[in-house]
Amino acid sequence: MIIGIISDTHGRVPAEVHKYFKQVDQIIHAGDIGNPQVITELKTLAPVIAVYGNVDGFPLVSDLKRIRFFSLENKRFCLTHIVSTPKVFSYELFRMNREVDIVIFGHTHIAEKKEYNSILFVNPGSASHSKPGKQKSVALMELTQQRCDIRFIYF
Repeated sequence: MIIGIISDTHGRVPAEVHKYFKQVDQIIHAGDIGNPQVITELKTLAPVIAVYGNVDGFPLVSDLKRIRFFSLENKRFCLTHIVSTPKVFSYELFRMNREVDIVIFGHTHIAEKKEYNSILFVNPGSASHSKPGKQKSVALMELTQQRCDIRFIYF
């Protein structure tokens, strides 16, 4: 399964996203969507799982959740917009009595992947507003029952 991971679109889906997500089986959006048309546009490429971010307003906040738990290819996911640190968020998951394999998040506009307490944390960066000196980015995840490979795409 190929998963397109995106965050911080802030109201627009760049043309590059259509190019890189053309063959994905699933899209995961980690919030700061900007407007519902972003989700509608992404759904033309693949099914979408999304959460709202800290700058999303109505109707996104009423239609989406702040945090979602789901499984794909027998991997347990947590999707949220803001993760303070992997250490702190791992403790929050423990307090929620939730075991996960992969946490997808956004907010920082910086692409990164880290492993903490056997949990893979993935931030695709921002697809529309990069930090100074950084590029816009998304991630592609190749997921099987045996492995999970992450590739960041910068544009």
